[in-house]
Amino acid sequence: RLVDLLLHPSWRVTKPALRTIGNIVCAECTDDGTANLDPTLPPIPADYTEVVLECDAVPRLRQLITHPNREIQKEACWTLSNIAAGTVDQIQAVIDSGAIGPLVRLVRDGTTDQEVRSEACWVVLNATSCGSDAQIEVLVDEGCVSVLGVLLGEPSMVMMALEGLERVLQVEESRELARGAAGLHAAATGTALDDEGTGRPPSPLVSASIIEKALDGHNSTAVTKRASRIWKQHFVSCALCRQSFSRHRPADARFCNECKCHVCSNCDCQVYHLSYQEELWAAEGEKDTGKKKAKKSKKQKKKAKMKEKKKSKATAEQEKEKQVEREREMSQQQASGDKKGKKGQQRENS
Repeated sequence: RLVDLLLHPSWRVTKPALRTIGNIVCAECTDDGTANLDPTLPPIPADYTEVVLECDAVPRLRQLITHPNREIQKEACWTLSNIAAGTVDQIQAVIDSGAIGPLVRLVRDGTTDQEVRSEACWVVLNATSCGSDAQIEVLVDEGCVSVLGVLLGEPSMVMMALEGLERVLQVEESRELARGAAGLHAAATGTALDDEGTGRPPSPLVSASIIEKALDGHNSTAVTKRASRIWKQHFVSCALCRQSFSRHRPADARFCNECKCHVCSNCDCQVYHLSYQEELWAAEGEKDTGKKKAKKSKKQKKKAKMKEKKKSKATAEQEKEKQVEREREMSQQQASGDKKGKKGQQRENS
């Protein structure tokens, strides 16, 4: 009957019904593991939350988190946060109700009442802390990591937010280990490995910048130590570009045994390897040898050309001298002929 009253038209009826259901979810069982009810009725199991879930209360609670009344919103989120702190099946009931998306939007909305926002955050915190690996991946897809990132800016919630983020990172580590094993199997069998047919590996669940926000944004030693431990366990920094990448994703960054550091897939550390330098030196040596040979060949060609030019010049001078000599001989012959002609004329005259 209380569950039916959750959707009553009057908030004055809804509010006390909601408060009562919230108290039932938080109630503790008796020593014999059953509720202390009318002895004439069958005993109810110790987990009162299960009773509430069996009455189909969660879908109604999901509707109330967007109720116009602030108090009802707050109570609905508070009740859901307690359900999300329960078993995996109870968390699944919250996820199946479709409540996670509206809760994330409540947290992101700057106009949301602070108390309502705080209770909505608790739903996400409890679900990420107590959920299964598969459930956490669903929560990440719904945008819960951004909620945890928002909580890093609140001193009273930062440690719990780091706990939730660490749990998400542990799920990512398990996922990547399983993917690595599947990759080895695929390589051995010659089959293809991709992410749901996309041909790409799945995206990281948490970016390094979120953890770095906790490292840089708090003066608390405890927060800094916790964030530093999480970062060192799950992230690495590229030695060349200084960007951060997941330690569990070899496709993004790998450890170079020669450089003794991590290098991302966008950078090439090979230029610093001795083998590369030796190849480079050999190539430069061959290049220098080629230049020397080319220079020597050019010099030889120039020398041969000059020699040929000099020879041609000497030949031309010889030809010129011969021509002069021929002209001189011809002049002498002509002069001798003229002289003989004059002598013959003188004899005729005499």
